[in-house]
Amino acid sequence: MSDFLQALLYHHNHPLLFSSALFFILFSTFYMIYVFAFNNVKARNMLLLLFSLYFYYKVGGLAIFVLLAISTTDFFIGKWIFNSKKKSVKGWLLALALLLDLGSLIYFKYTNFFLQSWAGISGMQDPIVLNIILPIGISYFVFKSLSYIFDIYREVIEMPEKNYFNYVLYVSFFPNILAGPISKAADLLPQIKEKLIINRELMSKGFFLIMSGAFKKIFIADFLAGNFVDRVFDAPDYFSGFESLIASYGYTVQLYFDFSGYTDIVIGIACLLGFSLLPNFNKPFSATNVTDFWRRWHLTLSAWLRDYMFTPMSLKLRNWGTFGLMFSVFITFIICGFWHDAKVTYIIWGGLHGLAMAWDILTNKIRNKLKKKAHKGIYKFISIFITFHFICFAFVMFRAADVATALKMYEKIFTGVDFSLAGQWISLYLYPFLVLLLGLILHYTPFNWNTKLLGGFTKLHWALKACVIVFAFIVIYQVFSAQAQAFIYLEF
Repeated sequence: MSDFLQALLYHHNHPLLFSSALFFILFSTFYMIYVFAFNNVKARNMLLLLFSLYFYYKVGGLAIFVLLAISTTDFFIGKWIFNSKKKSVKGWLLALALLLDLGSLIYFKYTNFFLQSWAGISGMQDPIVLNIILPIGISYFVFKSLSYIFDIYREVIEMPEKNYFNYVLYVSFFPNILAGPISKAADLLPQIKEKLIINRELMSKGFFLIMSGAFKKIFIADFLAGNFVDRVFDAPDYFSGFESLIASYGYTVQLYFDFSGYTDIVIGIACLLGFSLLPNFNKPFSATNVTDFWRRWHLTLSAWLRDYMFTPMSLKLRNWGTFGLMFSVFITFIICGFWHDAKVTYIIWGGLHGLAMAWDILTNKIRNKLKKKAHKGIYKFISIFITFHFICFAFVMFRAADVATALKMYEKIFTGVDFSLAGQWISLYLYPFLVLLLGLILHYTPFNWNTKLLGGFTKLHWALKACVIVFAFIVIYQVFSAQAQAFIYLEF
C-alpha cells in the first residue's frame, strides 16, 4: 500500500506518461467517476480540472505553480483588456501579458542558452550555468494562454471568460497540455462550458485513435529509432553515405509517426471525454512545396505562428512588398526553430524552412506558369519528390546532436552515396527497411481507407469491439516493453 501511495507522488525520474501502466490505472479510475458526473457541467468540469492539475503535478512536480501563475494572470489580464476603453491601456496590458508569459518561457527554457552564448562571445572560460528545471509542456501552455490574450485584444473573442476555474481548465486540459495540439480558446472554452455528448461513434473513434496512435508509435517510430536511425545519428563515422541517406528518410518517417501517433492518442482520449481537438497532420509528405508542407505538418503550431506572428509582421511590412513577405516568413521560422529548443541546430533548421518558404514566395509566378505548361501528374510528382527530400535533409539538422554531426552526415550524403550498397544494406537491415516502406505506404494511402476502417470498427458488436481492443493492447504492450522510447515532442 505504501508503494502505491508513493507512486501517486511526483518523482523526477519517473514522470507520468500516457503510455504508462499507472496512467491507465489512474485514468480508468477517474473515468468511472467522470461518466457519472458527465451530465452535470459544473461537477464534470471540476472533476476534470482536478484530474488535469494532478496529471500535470505527476508530470512536472512543482512546475504546476508556473502553470497556475500563468493561467491566473492571463485570466485577469484578459478581463482588464476587455473592460478597458483606451487603446493605449489595452496595449500596456497586452505588453504585461507578453512580459509575464514570454518572460517565464524565456527564463526557464533559454536562460542558460543566453548565458553560454554570452560566455562564448566574451571569451569567458567558465560560463555560468543555472540549475533551472524546465517545466514540461511550457512551450504549449504558454502559447495556448497567449492565444486567448491576443484574441481578446484583437476582439476575436466577443466576451472574456468569466469563470476562473473554466479558464484554468482550458489551459491545463490534460490531453493536450504536454505537446499539443495547441487549442485556441475559441475552440476549447465553448466545449468546456456546454453539455457534451458521448455516443457510440465518439467512443469508437476514441479507442480507434488510441490504438492507431500506439501502433504508429511502437511498431513504426520506435522500431525505426531503435533498430537503425539512432545508430547512424549517434555515430555517423561508422556508416556509409548510403546509410546516412536512408537514416535521413528513416528519421523523417520516425518523427512523423511518433508525433502523429502521440496526437492520435491525445485526440482519442479527448474523444472519450466528449471533447473534440483539432488534428495536427494532413499527409505532410504529399506537400508540393515547403509552404504546402506547413499547411499539413503540426497544423496547430503553424496556425498559431501564422495568426500571431507572420500575419501581424507582414502587415507592418506591407509597404516592403514581396521582400516584406519574405522577411516576415523567414523571421517567423527562425523563431519557430528557437521555440523548439535553445539549440543552434533547431535555429538553423527553422532558418532553412524560412528560406525555402521565402523562395516559394519569390518564385510563385514562375512556378505557376511552369505548372500550366507541364504535364500535371509529372509536375506534381517532381514537386513532391523535391519537397520530400528537402524536408528529409532539413530534419538531419533537426535530429543531429550538433552542427558538426549534421555537416558530417551531409558530406556523406552529397559526396559518398553508393547505391550499389542497397542490396547489402537491405539484407542486413531487412526489418527496418520493411517498416520504413510500410510507414511510407501507410502515409500515402487514401484518407477514405482510414475512414472505412473506423466505420468498420464502429459497427462491431460491443463484445467483439472489446476483444479487438484488449488483443491490440496486449500485443502493443509486449512490443512496448521491449523497445519503449519517450515521445519526441515531449522534449519541446
